[in-house]
Amino acid sequence: MNPAAPVPASPAGTPYALVLDAVHQRAASGRLVASPTGHVLASTVALPGASPGPLTRFGLAVTEATPESAFGEGPAADRFAAGLLDAHRDLLHATLAHALRHLEGRTSGDTTLLAKQLVAGQLADVALRLAEDAAVPQTRRHADRAARWRCHLRLVGIGRDLLRLLGASGFLADGPAGDLHLAEVTGNVYLHPDTEDADE
Repeated sequence: MNPAAPVPASPAGTPYALVLDAVHQRAASGRLVASPTGHVLASTVALPGASPGPLTRFGLAVTEATPESAFGEGPAADRFAAGLLDAHRDLLHATLAHALRHLEGRTSGDTTLLAKQLVAGQLADVALRLAEDAAVPQTRRHADRAARWRCHLRLVGIGRDLLRLLGASGFLADGPAGDLHLAEVTGNVYLHPDTEDADE
């Protein structure tokens, strides 16, 4: 990896950019999946020749698709889209666990932040939303591009709520903000249905 592009730690243990590479591998062995717009997002390890950009410091590279890329539509793209959502969901579960540990270790007055009713209620709401997402049948979550986009937007909302709970600590080197940002950007590129009702 480019030494000028350090990959931050992740609450899940593996930086998101490397998780993304594994999603590519499972979807299209030996190739990188292109987005519908013809872009490829992968780690700087998988794309060492990509031009540096704003995501490089998080270990993510962006480049144009090549003839060797898996096409942006079809079975490989569908597998990749499902894998992106699964990876995002796993990251949120790891971030929730990170938030619980962090808030349990912080005190306010004579109690921990986790013991505060408002904080505990917000965390319970996040956990409930994750459970509701998991309860949606996979065939429905991944029925088409619009369904995958709606799922992505739900996951993005949960991640942003977790970051609000973590405050500035979420943006430290070992915090989840960088990985959550990459998951959001990657989903925006690969999952956007490009329709007028995309944000509904």
